[in-house]
Amino acid sequence: MIKKSHIFIIVFLFSLTAMSFAFILQYAYGHNPCKLCVYQRIPYYLILVLGIFYFFIKKYFKFVYLSFIVLIFFELAISGYHSLTTFGVIEYTGCEAASLPTDINKLKEELMSNSLITTCSDANLPYFGIPLSVYNFLFSITFLILIIFNAYKKEK
Repeated sequence: MIKKSHIFIIVFLFSLTAMSFAFILQYAYGHNPCKLCVYQRIPYYLILVLGIFYFFIKKYFKFVYLSFIVLIFFELAISGYHSLTTFGVIEYTGCEAASLPTDINKLKEELMSNSLITTCSDANLPYFGIPLSVYNFLFSITFLILIIFNAYKKEK
């Protein structure tokens, strides 16, 4: 059995790694996220804020741990929905492709301001043939299963 504090640290470090990877993709490689990619980051941001809060104030462990469970559940739901839209099972109109302006100056302005919308299929990069949203889904479900099975075992 894994201690709850160890699960907490694993989830925190995974969130930190996932956000670092997302920022590297976005800012170092210029790969803009779609709207669902941005929504997937919200639970990670909150997990990081709660984790930092917990590292300074240890007496709220149960609250932070339960918050992690809720946030991981939301991450699972968002990444599952994102994965389904990537594979075309569900249609999401929030990531429709931007229409390119016909005027070259307007196109330059939109490119410079990053106002063009990135579609879900373009934003969801495949690594080893698997889109990033699927990795998020798999990690989220793994953490939830780990937490749920661990909750029913008594600590020694």
